[in-house]
Amino acid sequence: MDEATHLTARRQPLWTLLICAGAALIFSLPSLPPLFIYDHAAIAHGELWRLVTGNLVHLSPAHLGYDLAAFFIAGAIIEVRGYRLFPALCLSAATLIGVVLYFAEPAMYYYAGLSGVATAAVTYLCLHELTEKEAWRWLCAAVLAVVLAKVGFELAFGKSLLLAGAQGFVPAPLSHLAGATTALLLFVLERFPALGNQSGPVY
Repeated sequence: MDEATHLTARRQPLWTLLICAGAALIFSLPSLPPLFIYDHAAIAHGELWRLVTGNLVHLSPAHLGYDLAAFFIAGAIIEVRGYRLFPALCLSAATLIGVVLYFAEPAMYYYAGLSGVATAAVTYLCLHELTEKEAWRWLCAAVLAVVLAKVGFELAFGKSLLLAGAQGFVPAPLSHLAGATTALLLFVLERFPALGNQSGPVY
């Protein structure tokens, strides 16, 4: 086993598991969602952690299941591949989502869900993997195209493709746009370090 294979074998998706466990824990304990959900009024009164933690709150088992499935698959591959900026991606995406919604959607009193961060993870993974072997590269390109089409559809029609029929569910397309934008910006800064802090790509 060569050194690169050995290092890959040793990597574990610790951040992915931690974030998924946090979302599952918050969903399972009824006392926690009110403390962590994105609440526009509470944020305005200084509860700024909700800008980030609202991404960990989910409103139904289906909502939780879809988000965790997408995030876990993308996050696990990212961590096994060794893209060490994954924690920064998750934190920056979650923060940007909260900030964008706060200023761009002032009438949105509540927001919950990991889908925006999952969109960031999927986008980030696919951008990196476009340089891999042909079959995987084309699969990643197709997934990236689907993500972009999904975000565009949601922005144009204000509907969610996955949870459109869920009672009381109102999609937040800007969260997915913010997640994809975060992934693109971080990817560009990695590949073109002169635009960032002069350091090279980190893998």
